[in-house]
Amino acid sequence: MAKQAKYDRSDIRRLNGISVLDQLRRNGPMSRANIAAQLGLTRATVSNIVAEFIEASLILETEYVGGAAGRPGLMLNLNANYGSMIAVELELDRISLLLTNVGQEELWSEQVPVAPDLPPEETLALAEGLLSQAFKVSQERKLKCYGVGVALAGLVNREVGQLAYGPTSGWEQIPLKEQWENQFKVPVYLENAAHAGALGVYHFGAARGKKNIVYLSMGVGLAAGIFCDGRLLHGKQGFAGQVGYTRFSDNNIASSSGKQGAWVTEIGAAAVARKLVAAGVELPDPQAAGMEWMEVAMELARQQDATAIKVLNEVGRQVGQGMANLVLTFNPSMLIVGGRMGALMKFAESGMRAGVMEDVLPYMKENLELVVSDAGDEQLQGCLATVFDFLMKNPEL
Repeated sequence: MAKQAKYDRSDIRRLNGISVLDQLRRNGPMSRANIAAQLGLTRATVSNIVAEFIEASLILETEYVGGAAGRPGLMLNLNANYGSMIAVELELDRISLLLTNVGQEELWSEQVPVAPDLPPEETLALAEGLLSQAFKVSQERKLKCYGVGVALAGLVNREVGQLAYGPTSGWEQIPLKEQWENQFKVPVYLENAAHAGALGVYHFGAARGKKNIVYLSMGVGLAAGIFCDGRLLHGKQGFAGQVGYTRFSDNNIASSSGKQGAWVTEIGAAAVARKLVAAGVELPDPQAAGMEWMEVAMELARQQDATAIKVLNEVGRQVGQGMANLVLTFNPSMLIVGGRMGALMKFAESGMRAGVMEDVLPYMKENLELVVSDAGDEQLQGCLATVFDFLMKNPEL
């Protein structure tokens, strides 16, 4: 029989403090009374916790707001300029970086192309150059950086901070956490790109307020981030969600991992480009490992080109069929398709919806939402959410 965890007063106070910060994170400005009511705590308990956070400059008091009865209460909010956070996404053909303050207000961003066959050390050197610029901007604004969140495609071991294996990049055993923490002297948090995307939509996107979601990240690779009962599923080693390599077709086409007939060989970026070319659509260098062809496909779709739309709807149906298996397995309330190809998949939504609904059991269709996200920044937002979570759970007091 498992032992029950024992908590002393300091543990309980810390957990209550985290809950107070989380209320402000999710809801924006609130009064002490509203926070107390939401958490089932006494007004005195909340006031004591808030006083400590105000002294540490993590919370600010803002304007007075009158209530239905009694005197007006001061509203509380997180101090947006308490510090800064950095998000980095390393993709096969580009590096994206976003610097924000704690209030998620953008301070600086940059995106640089990368040759898909560039060695890991050269790609990381480019990323390190961008990070140095971001730290300089943060310092100029007199903001302490509380961490760097990094999204990587592949098998990410979060416990040791290592990219164990990137099927699309070929990278193996990259100890990025240790390397960058030693270099930049701030905490570094690694996350699988699909998991980061799921965190982004869960905290800041279409899935806010939802507890059971499946997020499918479509790009050069294909993976999923899955929330069950409000918890992101990482799996034993942190490798959960590699749905792109599940058996889907008898097409005898090998994926980057060597598996034939995997789902990614039908709906991944290379597969979509291949199908468009086979249908007669002219694309720039569709055999390239990058995504240069997508802008042409997007323009054709915007113009309602019949051939492009037909191909995209066929791909959409296959996306839906595969997602139906995830619905049958995890019973989510929302399906979200996003990532690098999210904007293109907007034009495949009708086929996608048909593919899901055809293969899902009747009662599992009830209140099942399907959303295609064309934001393109879910992974970066998820990286920021990861840094923010660690800051909120370990505030400097």
